[in-house]
Amino acid sequence: MHLKSKKSASSITERPTILVVDDSQVVVRLIRETLKRDFDVLAAGNGLEAVQAFQEKKPDMVLLDVEMPVMDGYEACRRIKGMRGAAFTPIIFITGKSDLKSIKEGLDSGAEDYLTKPFQPEELLARVNASLRTRRLYNQLAEANARIERERDIIANIQRSLLSQSPPDIPGFRFFSDYQPSSKAGGDYYDFIRIDDERLGALVADVSGHGTPAAVIMAMMRIVLRSHLSKVQSPREVLERLNAILCENVKTGDFITAFYGVIHLPTRRMTYASAGHHPCYLFDCNTGEVLDLWVDKGFPLMIRPENPIGEAEVCLPLDSKLVLYTDGITEARDPRGEFFGVPRLIETIKEQGRTLDAQKLGKRLMEVVGDFTCGAGFIDDYTLVIVDVE
Repeated sequence: MHLKSKKSASSITERPTILVVDDSQVVVRLIRETLKRDFDVLAAGNGLEAVQAFQEKKPDMVLLDVEMPVMDGYEACRRIKGMRGAAFTPIIFITGKSDLKSIKEGLDSGAEDYLTKPFQPEELLARVNASLRTRRLYNQLAEANARIERERDIIANIQRSLLSQSPPDIPGFRFFSDYQPSSKAGGDYYDFIRIDDERLGALVADVSGHGTPAAVIMAMMRIVLRSHLSKVQSPREVLERLNAILCENVKTGDFITAFYGVIHLPTRRMTYASAGHHPCYLFDCNTGEVLDLWVDKGFPLMIRPENPIGEAEVCLPLDSKLVLYTDGITEARDPRGEFFGVPRLIETIKEQGRTLDAQKLGKRLMEVVGDFTCGAGFIDDYTLVIVDVE
């Protein structure tokens, strides 16, 4: 093996390093003379030496013969391409094998280009420069994607910090909450709001769309709710005022569905309102009945500034469970594309709700949905909140 130059930190940008692999010293010298003005050149005499040199020196490019002792160029190419971080290190075969089968095998093994001997130095130089330009573009794209991923991680961490970190500690009530975005950040939102000593608000909301834009809107909703509306006792008024503020300040074309219930703790009476959210459910463990908490008045938030929202009231019986959720649960799909659906959700609540507390019921519900999807995961953000009235 002939390793006559070593790649330094500065040479990565100033002078790319090229590994030339050929068992003919004549060919190696010719290629070195062609490239030496603009590139640092390393040399290896067979495929095995090429693999070892690549591991040690991490060149920017490999020029590779096919027929060599110990290990041929095809195998060397496959091994190099299989190394971590080498997916887009350009490899050009330079060989006397000019038949279509050999060319196909070379490109199938992972090479970016194929040049037959004898070659013109000008053509070799042009192909090298073209491949390195593509590599630079690939690296720039990879760096940009890495920056985006770091920013998404930051946004996801911020979003997590905005969600309720621990359930309320209220005698006679137990709570469960679970939120999972379909990507690193999402548009679902849940919150428990202690309005005063006697009232607790429970909210679930779902921003249209996914990812970072939905997460930003979710954060704005949370800020408005916590800063301006956390002491308002009427859920209808909260949602109407939220809608007015968001319509005035957010012009993205998105919308938010939301269900908000305010529980009067001493009497267990809950006033609730819905802004286009699907019904949530109240399960009475004594009777086995599931009550559909439907409100027939109210569009999703951010559709229009004037949005009258209906309000209703229900008593939460002792030994009952209030189940709030977003449609990522009911719209989870099995491998055939069938939705989990509301009937399965209600059936699971009935089957498991009598014997399991809020925490265990929540975990069991998610296990059932996971089994239904056969581990394929969720295509949408999902949120599940359970209030257990003991």
